[in-house]
Amino acid sequence: MKRLSKIIVLIILFAGGAVLCALRWQAWFGEPSEPIWEQDTINYTFHGFGDEEVPHFRATYTGWQDTKDSLELRIVLFGDVHNSLTAALLDSVAARLEPIDAYAQLGDFMERNYFYYRQALINEIASSAFADIPLMATPGNHEYSKTFPRTIKYSWLATFHNPYNGPSKFLGTTYYVDFPKLRFIAIDTKGLTHISDYTRTLTWLKSCMSSAGERFVVVMMHHPVISCAKGRQNILIKLFFHGALKKADLVFAGHDHGYARRLPFINTNAATKYYPANSSSKFEVRETGKRCYEVLTISGNTLLLQTYELESGVLLDEVCIIRHNEEEKITKEIITR
Repeated sequence: MKRLSKIIVLIILFAGGAVLCALRWQAWFGEPSEPIWEQDTINYTFHGFGDEEVPHFRATYTGWQDTKDSLELRIVLFGDVHNSLTAALLDSVAARLEPIDAYAQLGDFMERNYFYYRQALINEIASSAFADIPLMATPGNHEYSKTFPRTIKYSWLATFHNPYNGPSKFLGTTYYVDFPKLRFIAIDTKGLTHISDYTRTLTWLKSCMSSAGERFVVVMMHHPVISCAKGRQNILIKLFFHGALKKADLVFAGHDHGYARRLPFINTNAATKYYPANSSSKFEVRETGKRCYEVLTISGNTLLLQTYELESGVLLDEVCIIRHNEEEKITKEIITR
C-alpha cells in the first residue's frame, strides 16, 4: 500500500511538472515563428563606457568628460523594459530632453536573453535617436538562463560593453563609471548565488563608494533593497546592502514593476507589466500602473532627479540634491504626489 502511494505521488509530481513545462515552454525557451528582420544578424553595437572611445565623451583623469557641455551631465534611466520600448517612444523621449549625454538600464531590458529578443531590441534601438548615445546596463533575472545554476550568456556581455572594474566573478556586470562629478555604480544582483558573492560584492561596493571623493554616488541594481510590490522583498539584498547604500545619493532598482521613492531608494518601471503595490512599506511617493523614466541632471554641486511618465512626458516626481561638500548635503523634494 505504501509503495502504491509513493508511485501515485511520483505520477502526480511528474504530471504536474509536465503540465508546467507545457505552459511555460514558449515563455522560457520559445522564439516567435515570424522574425521581424530578413537576415540572421543585425550589425550593431551598443556604445558603452567599457569601450576605448565613447561618442561625445573624452577620457580624463577625473573620468569621462562630456564634450558637448562640460558643465552639465544628463543621464536618462529606464527600469524594466521586457522588449517593450519602441523607436517612436525613444525618439519622443530624446525630443523632450535634448541633449542626452548617456542612458542607463537596470535589468530585464530583454524579455529573455535569446537570439530573437536580443535582436528585436537591437532593431528598435538602432533605428532610434538613442543609437548614438552611450549606454550603461546591468542584467536582470530575465537576462539570466533558466538553467541551474543560472548563468549570464556571453552574448549579453558582447552586446553591452561595460567596464571590467568590478569583482572578479562579475566583470562586465558589476562595475562603476566615473564622470567628473558623478560615480555611477551598477550591481548585478541576479548573479549573487552564494553568501560569498554577497560579501565580496559588499566589500567592493563599500570601497567603491568611499573612494568616490566629492562626486555624487548613484547606484543601480535590478532587485530593490526595499520592495514596492507585494510579496517580492529579497531578504538577502536588504540584509547585505541596506546599510551601505543608505549613504549613496540615489539608488535605483526595478523588478517590482512600479514607481516608488523612499530616499535614497527609487524603484521604477518602463515595462507594460505591473505588480500589486506593497502598502506596508513607507514610501514617500508611489505611482502604480504607469511606465516611467528618470532624468538625472548634474550641474555644479546640484543633482536634479526628475521622473516622467513614459508615453505622455508628464512630470510625476522631482527631487533636488545640493552637495556643499562630502559631509553636507541638502535634499529638497520639489514635487510629492
